[in-house]
Amino acid sequence: MEENEMINSSVEDVAAIKKLLSETYGSLVMAHNAAGYADMYSDDVLWAPPNGPDQKSKEGIKNGIQGSFDKFIFKVDPQPEEVEVQNDLAYAVGTVDGVLTPRAGGDPNTIKFRIFWLLRKEAADWKIFRQIWNN
Repeated sequence: MEENEMINSSVEDVAAIKKLLSETYGSLVMAHNAAGYADMYSDDVLWAPPNGPDQKSKEGIKNGIQGSFDKFIFKVDPQPEEVEVQNDLAYAVGTVDGVLTPRAGGDPNTIKFRIFWLLRKEAADWKIFRQIWNN
């Protein structure tokens, strides 16, 4: 592979990752689509939320996020701020700002997370295989 091909590939990969993490991720969360959300992850995932148990499967992620979707209406704005691609691996660091409105009623909760994603290209698609975030 020539240097220009690698640079173009990297630019295209960065754009694809940013779209996945900002547009797709945010849309699936706001649609409360637990199955679609879980499908963004690889089979050998580690999903490490704050104040909750780690999940190591798509099914675990689906069930974990569904529990939150059952409790809250989500409005989120994920923003990958730094993306680095090396061949078929990448990392992204960013933030997620949002508002969670309790379905049972009550005042909305403002959230802001710092988030770290590791991604891997699998069959031409980028999948998240590690996600760690904090309050």
